[in-house]
Amino acid sequence: MEHTNDSPLITVITVVLEAKTNLEKTIRSVAEQDYDRIEYLVIDGGSTDGSIDVIRQYPSVVSKWLSEKDDGIYSAMNKGVRMASGEWVCFLNAGDVFVNSGIIRQVAEEAYLSPEPPEIIYGSVLVQKSNGGFVERIAQSPRNSHRMYFCHQSAFVRLTLLRQYPFDEKYRLSSDLKFFKKCYSENKRFVRMDFPIVTYDTSGLSNADRERGLRENISVIKEMDRGWKRYKFLLRLYFVIYWRRLFSKHKSQHR
Repeated sequence: MEHTNDSPLITVITVVLEAKTNLEKTIRSVAEQDYDRIEYLVIDGGSTDGSIDVIRQYPSVVSKWLSEKDDGIYSAMNKGVRMASGEWVCFLNAGDVFVNSGIIRQVAEEAYLSPEPPEIIYGSVLVQKSNGGFVERIAQSPRNSHRMYFCHQSAFVRLTLLRQYPFDEKYRLSSDLKFFKKCYSENKRFVRMDFPIVTYDTSGLSNADRERGLRENISVIKEMDRGWKRYKFLLRLYFVIYWRRLFSKHKSQHR
């Protein structure tokens, strides 16, 4: 696609806190994109580890940035949405990188080529294994679900939609689930790409975070779903929590 002023402006937002090394990797990934209509925002939560020095090293890449205390990741993401100017927004966490230099261009092309203008474009992610290899986590087709069926880092969402439904900051880990469930229930147009969008950094997610995330998913289901689906989703989540605890107990007993 030839880049013209008619090409959509894409805003990439990175939320970061005390992640100097990972942040630089992500900034470089944005800088390597071969699409020239990119607005790049970095929302820092008040880091003291040198992250700000890294941001200042890339004035030609980082369009706007701020560093101040916030009330969690979704508070920072909402700040980024308020600062954004692009037609589309992607949240690329510190440590995540685009799988190649042409990803944003491919997404911009999809935004033009779809028969009906999409409102959410998403794809799969690559997850690095302990042996250094990668496994693709395949994004599933659009649906109402008890969990995220794609990673939010692999999604490009229209700015108008993000402003219509701001992330609910009472959730610390599962507000993206609520957002996409809301979009699906309101018949917003999802388009799934058949290739990975980002290489996903999993280093910051602990087992405790996973269980807290599952319990927040339960709260989202109780808020958003009704009828048989509500009970089905809750049953699945409670089973996963029970199974994880049982497996963890079994593993600790056989060390």
